[in-house]
Amino acid sequence: MGFQIFLDNIVFNIQKFGGASTYWNELQKRFVKLQGINIIVQSEQQKLHQQVQTTGTDVKFIIEDLLPPSISRYLPLTKRLPAKSLYHGSYYRTCLQKNVVNIFTIHDFTHKKGLASRFPRKLVHIWLTALGIKNADGIICISENTKRDLMLYFPQIPQHKIKVIYHGVNEDFSPIPKLTGEVFKDSVNLDDRFILFVGKRDGYKKFDIVAETLKLQDDLKLVIVGGGKLTEQEREYLNTNVSGRFIKLDGLNNNELNILYNHAFALIYPSIYEGFGFPVVEAMRAGCPVISNNLSSIPEVGGDAVMMISEISSSAIIEKICLLNQSEVREAMISKGFIQSKNFSWEKCFNETHQFYIDIYNQKFQRRNDL
Repeated sequence: MGFQIFLDNIVFNIQKFGGASTYWNELQKRFVKLQGINIIVQSEQQKLHQQVQTTGTDVKFIIEDLLPPSISRYLPLTKRLPAKSLYHGSYYRTCLQKNVVNIFTIHDFTHKKGLASRFPRKLVHIWLTALGIKNADGIICISENTKRDLMLYFPQIPQHKIKVIYHGVNEDFSPIPKLTGEVFKDSVNLDDRFILFVGKRDGYKKFDIVAETLKLQDDLKLVIVGGGKLTEQEREYLNTNVSGRFIKLDGLNNNELNILYNHAFALIYPSIYEGFGFPVVEAMRAGCPVISNNLSSIPEVGGDAVMMISEISSSAIIEKICLLNQSEVREAMISKGFIQSKNFSWEKCFNETHQFYIDIYNQKFQRRNDL
């Protein structure tokens, strides 16, 4: 490869679960097999943890502990890197050195659109994104939808700096034999008809529509996975309107989530904005039909393998549920999901990212040599 790569692991200090940390973990465990890889960690403890995962590799570790991660996450890299090396921050960080290639990944623009976080964190995130884009030599967008948003807010960016590289999907998600007569996690009877809601429940995720759907569709139960504790308002609504028909689960690993995908009637995912949409691809890979919005990144990720609702309403979701009650429709959607999900793999994501590093590196330093 001919140049050193510095991967900044700040994301693992910010989130244990989530799209950004999953993305970074999958990339890193492939990059560490190459020569010239350096991992930036924020503590000795984090270094020891990462060393276990990089046994047998030539990876070098750099500890950036001048400031606690809670502060350094909002600042550019404080460590000085060798000239003509490459830096890729895991979560909206940048390196201000002009003699280093900066790669910047943009997951989405939820903060810019006012869909996530409150003041002042929202403004800080918007500032960090703008700073990273300004200093980036190469920008990775995780979907065409994210790229469109990037060009909307930053139309001055040259196209040659931008590359759409889709996320992959973990191979833990796959069809398994049905576990009839079993109770999952002492709470979910796998013989029951249940719908799944996976992930955060911020306003733009439209969890309220799913809860309303369950109220009207009394032959189904609801399993809610992740996204933190239910708010008092959420729990009150569910207890009042669908008492005994909802279950909240947290801390599931991929194999456990795969069991739920395999036994669910459908994944309901009415979010109005996504950078990618991990649960959609995971569900398709596991053979679980998906009902979602025809908005943001979902059409390109789901293709014709997702049952798209024409409006954000419980009646629109119920219409699709009724269609899925027809065995031929259900089997057709499952089959399409298997095919569509094959478009996304972490190996493909890694290979395209690695090639993008090389292309941007050559663009930057070849251009200088030609001057």
